[in-house]
Amino acid sequence: MPVEVTREAWRDIFPRAPQAVIDAFAAKQFVLDAAGITETRTRLAYFVANIEHECGGFTIPQLTENINYTHKRAAEIFPTRAGRTAAEVMARFGSAAGWQKKMIDVVYGGRMGNRPGTSDGSTYIGRGGPQWTGRDGYTNCERRSGVPAVSIPQAVSQLDLQPEICAAFWSWKALNAKADVGDFKGLVKIWNGGTNGLADREQLMAGNDPIIARMAVAATAAAKVKPLPGGPATPVPPKSVVKEATKKERNARTTAGAAGSAAGLNEGAKSSTEVADKPLMSSGMAYGLIGVAVVAVVILTVIIARKKAAVIRNWF
Repeated sequence: MPVEVTREAWRDIFPRAPQAVIDAFAAKQFVLDAAGITETRTRLAYFVANIEHECGGFTIPQLTENINYTHKRAAEIFPTRAGRTAAEVMARFGSAAGWQKKMIDVVYGGRMGNRPGTSDGSTYIGRGGPQWTGRDGYTNCERRSGVPAVSIPQAVSQLDLQPEICAAFWSWKALNAKADVGDFKGLVKIWNGGTNGLADREQLMAGNDPIIARMAVAATAAAKVKPLPGGPATPVPPKSVVKEATKKERNARTTAGAAGSAAGLNEGAKSSTEVADKPLMSSGMAYGLIGVAVVAVVILTVIIARKKAAVIRNWF
């Protein structure tokens, strides 16, 4: 069974979160279980550290992105989309009440599924524990969580729905695979498109380590008395987990192998009277392609083996 997270542990992880959030996570661990988040302590550690960073441990007002920027701050955060200086931002969006909304509609417009020339940008701003953003994000949130995110964006910030909201984001981004190979930085890049706040996320994860370690100790002790959850559901990672973590490399290896085979067939075809009249690549080009393909296959095989070892190492 998955790692069991007690109500007290949730409070230790999110010490300033509203009680409704703690109650929801304590009552709905099955939601996280279904997403595989509690399958290992590594996944859980990556999950809570990033959620804690994104929403201040569920403390930001209304769990909603604050768009009340000053002109100076807007220039610092959105230099290429809003303006590189406070003066540029002011010249473009003015300073009358509501200028920030106008700016956000432009800054977020035409991307993340937001329709240009609409208020999608300011409608689908960051909300909830993961800070879902953009019409595409809200659409996926609704599809995966059942929360009416597109028609009622504020529902994404509802306190008692945060397990569903957070698990949906994790599943949408397929973050188990990154956690399984111990790629925290890569996971952060997928989460927000860059490495913003990486140091803070790492610090938060380090702070949570003792809490998650206690779960392991408690589970080990409990197992001597009666079978209680506390570790991975299987002693070694299932083949499906390894396949998911190495999917990109395996696909690339297959492509490289196919290219090498095609080049080999090219040379074989030259000796066939049936296809001798068909255009073929030169021998130099063919052998060069075969060589590149072999090297690529070898390198990718090594990477796959290393990732498999990382999955096993992180499966605890």
